[in-house]
Amino acid sequence: MFEDKYDVIVIGGGHAGCEAALAAARMGVKTLMLNLSIDNTALMPCNPSIGGPAKGHLVHECSALGGEQANAADHSTLMLRWLNTSKGPAVRALRAQCDPALYSLHYRKTLTSQENLNINQDEAIKLLVNNNNEVTGVETRHNAVYHAKAVVLCGGVYLNSRVFMGDLSFPSGPMGQPNSNLFLNSLVEHGIKTGRMRTDTTPRLNLNTIDFNKMTPQRSEPEALCFDIFGEPKIYNNQNYACYFSHSNIKTHEILKNNIHRSPLVTGAVEVNGPRYCPSFEDKFIKFPDRTSHPIIFEPVSLNTNEVYVQNFSTSLPYDVQVELVHSLEGCENAKIIRPGYGIEYAYLIPSQLKSSLESKIISGLFTAGQVNGTSGYEEAGSQGLLAGINAALFIKELEPVILNRAQAYLGVLIDDLATKSTEEPYRMLTSRCEHRLLLRWDNAARRLAHIGRRIGLINDLKWRSLEEKFSREDNFINYLNNFKLTPSEANNNLCEEFDADLIREPVSAAEFMRHKGASLNLINKLIDNNNFNLNAEESFYVETELKYAGYIEKEERTAAKMSGLDNALIPEDFNYENIKSLSAESRQKLIKFKPRSLGQALRISGVTPTDIQLLSVLIKAKN
Repeated sequence: MFEDKYDVIVIGGGHAGCEAALAAARMGVKTLMLNLSIDNTALMPCNPSIGGPAKGHLVHECSALGGEQANAADHSTLMLRWLNTSKGPAVRALRAQCDPALYSLHYRKTLTSQENLNINQDEAIKLLVNNNNEVTGVETRHNAVYHAKAVVLCGGVYLNSRVFMGDLSFPSGPMGQPNSNLFLNSLVEHGIKTGRMRTDTTPRLNLNTIDFNKMTPQRSEPEALCFDIFGEPKIYNNQNYACYFSHSNIKTHEILKNNIHRSPLVTGAVEVNGPRYCPSFEDKFIKFPDRTSHPIIFEPVSLNTNEVYVQNFSTSLPYDVQVELVHSLEGCENAKIIRPGYGIEYAYLIPSQLKSSLESKIISGLFTAGQVNGTSGYEEAGSQGLLAGINAALFIKELEPVILNRAQAYLGVLIDDLATKSTEEPYRMLTSRCEHRLLLRWDNAARRLAHIGRRIGLINDLKWRSLEEKFSREDNFINYLNNFKLTPSEANNNLCEEFDADLIREPVSAAEFMRHKGASLNLINKLIDNNNFNLNAEESFYVETELKYAGYIEKEERTAAKMSGLDNALIPEDFNYENIKSLSAESRQKLIKFKPRSLGQALRISGVTPTDIQLLSVLIKAKN
């Protein structure tokens, strides 16, 4: 009656599930996606945006590996801006305001037309595992049994989830969607450890009931931009769209003060950890009770509806209090709430149970990705989903998994943090978490990762040729600048004075002069009268950054190479830490708990010392 044998089954149709299903299918393995609601594929229940510092890096890295999220963002962008441009090239990134309906539509069209992929609106209720703790398939609510050797769980915040609004609570997924309760029980039966987290979302308002006259508008960058490495840059200059900046006020503060006792965070109805770096409005009040003003951003979610997302205003307070709070904001005296805000508590799987491939250490063939791993954000979910889908397909093909290290990708940092540090609160990717961020810039993502996407079959010949041509243009220009000598002359130094740069005192290569005070690629192009190298804006940025920060980049590469030696020193999976009496009790406990893949990963576990690593190194060499 139906196909029941697959290579890979993906559970969930959110950002992680979409990427996992597409990656596995595009790598040629027969894939099934089970989705609670196909209409809500790639749902954006929180902020309707993609990107930002670190998060934007993840999206760009997925594009370099052959993922779809960057393309989905480009097809739904309403406004696109650079962030952190004044803080150096390592941390600048794009952030797009997206139309959630168009974003979801792009994924639905792509998924339903993808070869090797079937989609079924159904709920997985049981994981099937044999006596060797190996995945064999799933059972569903529709009494179907699907067989597969690999399952990718992308359950988001739907597992045993519960919504809170004041003293009101009820089982629910985000945005009023059904939750999923039975599948988690199946995992626990097989020894998977779980915890609980929460997140919050904001009330959404009717745009026609808001007065924006006293707010500060923000519009798109004037230059052509896009997220997708292989996309066509575009100027988003629609004058009908803007985000608006405002602040809460003393009146807002007083309403919150008078009603904070009704928050489930105060009553004790919710006792689990919420997101540290995206706190709810009442979280801010509890932690900073004397602060009477917080930034508020009004973000229209579409050109086709009048719905407005209120950034920095998430709450789980009762509905009547939300109405008061909204009306206290300047310009919102008559605003109407379309959707109330709420808090949602959900189950997640303790991420220390993960291998660096995102495969479970407990059940062979079970991969997990997204918020079910304790992370937050569409970007963190999408990137994990992509890697989980890739490694599930490689698992089926009996090939080595793709493992990304901390000096290779932000995604490598994210997964290493989960595996070695775990988390008890929603994990958000930050540039500060990455010790090699000068090596992991937006502009070099393709150089770092595209060869992997090419090797595993996610980047086709046409895309690869376009990258080779791009790399060739950049490298040829860098070589040219290394060999072009600038000499002191009145004309040259007049140009330097015009750009407020150091004067040329003695002959110097154009590349070396780039590191002088005030030097830029714009100045260099005038000094060398460049008419032969037609680099676009991103290629020019790469060249300028590589030359200007050459010394720092070389130093960082040496540091990363030293750590790479430890990351390549693998620890056997059956290594017995119990018998090593020279280890401290804390180190032994942590190593048994986390089961690190390598000496480098072991060193990053809190409580494991360099002395422990030296000892392990000797013992592993002896064992081998």
